[in-house]
Amino acid sequence: MYLEKLYLINYRNYLSLENNFSAQVNILIGNNAQGKTNLIEAIYYLSIGKSYRPARDLQLTNWNADYFCVSGLVRNNFGKTKLDITYRNNEQTNKEIKVNSSKINKNAELLGNLTTILFAPEDLNIIKGPPSERRNLLDNDIAQVSPAYNTKLQQYNRILNQRNYLLRKIAMNQTADKQLDVWNQQFLEMSNDIVEKRLEVLEKLTPLTRLMQRRLTEGQENLEIRYILNKDKPIKRNSEIKNLLLAEMNKYRGEEFKRGITLCGPHRDDLLISLNGNDLKYYGSQGQHRTTVLAVKLAELEFFKAESGEYPVLLLDDVLSELDQQRRDQLLNTIQEKNIQCFITTTEDNSFLWHKNTTLQKFHISEGKLVTQ
Repeated sequence: MYLEKLYLINYRNYLSLENNFSAQVNILIGNNAQGKTNLIEAIYYLSIGKSYRPARDLQLTNWNADYFCVSGLVRNNFGKTKLDITYRNNEQTNKEIKVNSSKINKNAELLGNLTTILFAPEDLNIIKGPPSERRNLLDNDIAQVSPAYNTKLQQYNRILNQRNYLLRKIAMNQTADKQLDVWNQQFLEMSNDIVEKRLEVLEKLTPLTRLMQRRLTEGQENLEIRYILNKDKPIKRNSEIKNLLLAEMNKYRGEEFKRGITLCGPHRDDLLISLNGNDLKYYGSQGQHRTTVLAVKLAELEFFKAESGEYPVLLLDDVLSELDQQRRDQLLNTIQEKNIQCFITTTEDNSFLWHKNTTLQKFHISEGKLVTQ
């Protein structure tokens, strides 16, 4: 799979862009604050319909405009697909998404048409950040290979919000707890499905990540990823998930009535990432954090390939300078050996790092303008 052409109108600092890209390596060269990351973000946005940065759609619009468009032509084993996303901040229906000129009603229908793996400096939060960072990593991977999962997450959040609403009413003595029973059943069923799917994918992703970690460290580091139910209960696939969830709901029932919030469920689960038996979040060095994130990203490439039959597009935003020579070489060799399309941002020309037989395209970015070099 690769992105053949990208169109932008009023996206961030890009007033207008129409450009073809190499099916292999695309190097985006420029000083800071010129639009390199914005271009990476636009490709990611076209992939899943939202930014990977903490920004609402309104904030993606150029300051002098009231709308933006992101479009692209994607080629894969089945042919080509045209993707279009238009956002207008002056209409009731702000966002319109089209696949091959046909309007779609659900964001889940966009997923899978352009799959991407992003590697950015912020990804160190996968290790050091809160549980939501690790849940998002897993959920985004699942949604791209199984778009129906994204719909299930949305349904879960609606049920969660309704349950929290009733819990607040109970906490204020404004309703009886019996009204919660109907929502509890739906909450339990949806929670079970989400956790089961996460465990299924984690079972496939973990050995790939372990293998990549050993390659990067020449067999010196053993990586393990475990799913933690409600922050303190390690579980594996084929556990009695529903019974465990029900036990947690009963355990926290009184506390939930007091506080007015749901204290168990997939929104509170975590991933424990350990290195040689130690929790990496607390005992790993900065170099080990970087290596582990790189191992995760390389494993994601193989996971996507196994699930869809094609490698995703790899987006590398200012990461080569963060890696030492051994890890950088491992990453670059993987990209070239497996014929993966990638977009790499950098402040200086690093084309000398690539093999001579690599199809490579260089672009210079300045003030939201892209120039082929």
